[in-house]
Amino acid sequence: MRKTLPLLLLACLCVSLPGWSQELRGRVLNESGERTSGVTVQFQNKSNAITTRPDGSFKIMATKLPDTLVFSAAGYEPYKVVITEKNIKDPDFEVVMLNTRVAMDEVVVMGYATAKKRDVTGSVETKSLSEISGKVAGVTIAADEAIRVRGAASPGKEYYKASTESRAPYAASLPVDGKLYLADTNIAPRTGMAAKSRILTAGEVNDFNKWKMWEEYSENEFRALGIFWGVKPVNRYSVQLTDKKFRALVNEPVYLVSKLTGDTVWKAMTDNTGKAELWGGFLRNEKEGESYYITDRSGNKLQSPAAFANGVNLLTADRGCGLSADVDIAFVVDATGSMGDEIEFLKLELEDVIRHTMEKYKSLTLRAAPVFYRDKGDAYVTKHAALNDDLLKTLNFIKLQSAGGGGDTPEAVDQAMSTAIDSLQWNPEARTRILFLILDAPPHNEGKERIRQLTLKAAAKGIRIVPIACSGTDKSTEFLLRSIALATNGTYTFLTNHSGVGNSHIEPTTDKYAVELLGNLMERIIGQYVEAKDCGSDEKNIVQVPVRVPENILTVKLYPNPTTGNFVIESNKEIKEIYIADFTGKLLMKLGAADKKGRWQVNIGMYPSGTYLIKYVTADNKWGAEKLVLMRGV
Repeated sequence: MRKTLPLLLLACLCVSLPGWSQELRGRVLNESGERTSGVTVQFQNKSNAITTRPDGSFKIMATKLPDTLVFSAAGYEPYKVVITEKNIKDPDFEVVMLNTRVAMDEVVVMGYATAKKRDVTGSVETKSLSEISGKVAGVTIAADEAIRVRGAASPGKEYYKASTESRAPYAASLPVDGKLYLADTNIAPRTGMAAKSRILTAGEVNDFNKWKMWEEYSENEFRALGIFWGVKPVNRYSVQLTDKKFRALVNEPVYLVSKLTGDTVWKAMTDNTGKAELWGGFLRNEKEGESYYITDRSGNKLQSPAAFANGVNLLTADRGCGLSADVDIAFVVDATGSMGDEIEFLKLELEDVIRHTMEKYKSLTLRAAPVFYRDKGDAYVTKHAALNDDLLKTLNFIKLQSAGGGGDTPEAVDQAMSTAIDSLQWNPEARTRILFLILDAPPHNEGKERIRQLTLKAAAKGIRIVPIACSGTDKSTEFLLRSIALATNGTYTFLTNHSGVGNSHIEPTTDKYAVELLGNLMERIIGQYVEAKDCGSDEKNIVQVPVRVPENILTVKLYPNPTTGNFVIESNKEIKEIYIADFTGKLLMKLGAADKKGRWQVNIGMYPSGTYLIKYVTADNKWGAEKLVLMRGV
């Protein structure tokens, strides 16, 4: 009994103490890269608060992992970091604190009424304020017709108040595209504003989905620009690669080969849907009567592939399906002085996008990398951090950047693309590789050939380039960026004037576009590029559609749905055009509806299992759509 009692006391003592604790050491910096003292560091809901030393360093004990560490100080935005074993072991653990941003109580959406002008510039559809008021959650219209958006508030602080005078240059209407896309927008005024995320507004022109229009522009408005830049993205061959079970083969090389010379004209990697885009004359003058064949790495061939006007080419490979969980995303940002009107907003948008993406796709291994660039003769030409799955290191790097230098309009775009494409060590096994190219100026003339070759290299590596054109972008740069997006199976995006942030933004050459929050748009595009059907998943496990789907306004019927391939489209109202698109929204085929009502029999059995969109144009030029599920063995 005497021996047992001390043992029991020791056991009770052990239970009352923490099972273990580990010391976390690190440093706190401000946005200028200076070490910051007096910052309170404390684990959430714990009492062991400490403050950083004069050199910005700190030590704190962690009693459980993972746990949330909170950093706070007067003059800085509070910041939270989830601490894991990886951070404990990191000898260079750092946190960058942002200066305090002014909070918003109520913000104003400035509406632009832009006439439709298809032949010169794009436009957005508009609705009058009276049509919008009371119909969209969070949006109210005051007597002075200012549009106020709830949900962007921090109580008790005022950021901006609208007045009749401040609205004078703007028309009383709000851009929409079938529905109000600005309902959840934080919109800031043009001057004197503090940087916040979810403020910048943007649009997208996906030329793959407006292919006929792009061909017309290339032969007319953009013809001279194509000659100037030495690119011609028109002779397009689309290919869908599947295994013998009609499952999409992702991240596989496909080649467009000249029958005349035997040379590979274009190489691309299949995307998350198993499709690739190949180009016959993008960087070269095609010889008269030149023809091609398409092949994969195993020598499977399509001897007489069709140009896209005649449909998507289907190639079956003799191997099984496999799907990587790896995704690489790079953010290439122009940091010259001309970007000073938008870069602080962009830094916060990028942090938001990276955080949300990593949170949403926890089952994937996501790596991100920032590349910032200026110009020759500046403090630096390019600076970057490696592709990394450490969220904090990527965000710290971004927050430490600022705009400066530059001067002349062209910038070192070719240097930046070279750093991103050649130096980031992209994962060749990743299912998706995305490069967001954020800029407001073109490359120097002497960099044109390098840009062409880097575009070719990006396509061959399967790096999908998504430009984001900022204020100051001109038509020549717009054409180049749209061409790069097409060549690499990306899409063209641009900031708009609707946020009131920055200098003026040009309207894109297109018919119409939807206005979105930039952060939402980027996350949507990432979703479109990374979502994929697992090879071993059940047929009923269909990939969710990551794009906006118009309403089925004509109540068009599809049956059977799900289908094994053959199905019927039925409408009792006139339809002008019918399109079949994959779950990312990319068009696959067009049906001749010929302004009539009735029934159309369609077969999509040659495509992989998944969700497809049946999109149609009504007699009064409105879009409608319905989802169709293709399943094997139904």
